[in-house]
Amino acid sequence: MVERPPLPPRTTSSLPGRVTFEGAQTWRESLAAFIAIILGIAVFISVCVLGFYAYRDKGVYEELVDYLDKTISISKINYNALLGLYQLNTKELEVLSNQRTYKTILWCFLAAELACYLFISLVVLLYFTTAVGNGRLKIFYWTLVIIGAFYCIADIHLFTFVIMPYSAQLPNSTEQLLNHAIPHNPGGLQQMEMRFSCTFDHNIYATNKRRMNPKNTCDPHIENSFISKPILFVLLVIRLLPIVIGVLLMAKRTPFSELVAQTIEKIKSPKKQRLYVKKQQHVQQHSTYSPEKKSTTFGVTTPIRTASTPLPPITSPSIDHSISYNNAAYLATSAPGMNSSRSSEISRIDAHDLFRTSISHHASGSLQSEV
Repeated sequence: MVERPPLPPRTTSSLPGRVTFEGAQTWRESLAAFIAIILGIAVFISVCVLGFYAYRDKGVYEELVDYLDKTISISKINYNALLGLYQLNTKELEVLSNQRTYKTILWCFLAAELACYLFISLVVLLYFTTAVGNGRLKIFYWTLVIIGAFYCIADIHLFTFVIMPYSAQLPNSTEQLLNHAIPHNPGGLQQMEMRFSCTFDHNIYATNKRRMNPKNTCDPHIENSFISKPILFVLLVIRLLPIVIGVLLMAKRTPFSELVAQTIEKIKSPKKQRLYVKKQQHVQQHSTYSPEKKSTTFGVTTPIRTASTPLPPITSPSIDHSISYNNAAYLATSAPGMNSSRSSEISRIDAHDLFRTSISHHASGSLQSEV
């Protein structure tokens, strides 16, 4: 019975595990940059929304205060016994105070969002311009990421819950404020209508029912100038969503999280494009012919390929060569000198013999041509 050879031993590779992208140690840093980008988009949306409402509320508050001041002055000048003297009561003064507080909170909210946006931009800029994989930069980078995340979360929660009561009560309070002032100064509404491009279209005898008039567009404009609760909740959800996504991606290394990190890593250092450019340059350099000398492994240089000179044209036999022969004989025998280089046999031949030979050749050629 033939014995089979023993099986070869199993070999183990000493190479490290395959990494899906360069810089595997920057996996979490790349995910943090991805979260910062999404968070920056959310903060940018919040800044745009808050800026719109802050600008709109500023105009409404200015026009409202100006209208109430004029109404008080007109009520004192043109006193109406039926309506009485117009004065702001304690509740109305509290409404104006709440509007000033709301305006201050809204502008502080906008400033805090701008600071959050600059903070996130600094995190993204630090990731894409420096190597945050190790060293002190890594510690500094993660410190900025953690502080920025907590700041953006605390910022939106604090201002949302502080401004929410004012945004809920001010629309109705402002409407009641106008209901009290319009009968004393109905003509003063024209300035507000011109600035906001709207119409009150009220009935002086039914001021409280002007909201039922579909042609009334100024009251909805004033009501919509205050940021509403649904918008605040949407901003809050948009802010928390990137944080939740970041926690889920960083909790475990999955193919999806690696794909996200790989995409961010490629954006940071597009090495594939650089390799492609180098390959194209390498092909172009080797495809073009260069006449430079190239040395082999042993140092032997290859000769340069020179272009061969063309052969002189063949002259016809009918041309007289005696002139060229005479010139050659003359150049060979004329003043050779002591140091002359004309040491060939033709320099010692007599010019007369050369002339005689050329005549005999010419005569024989002419006889052959005649025959």
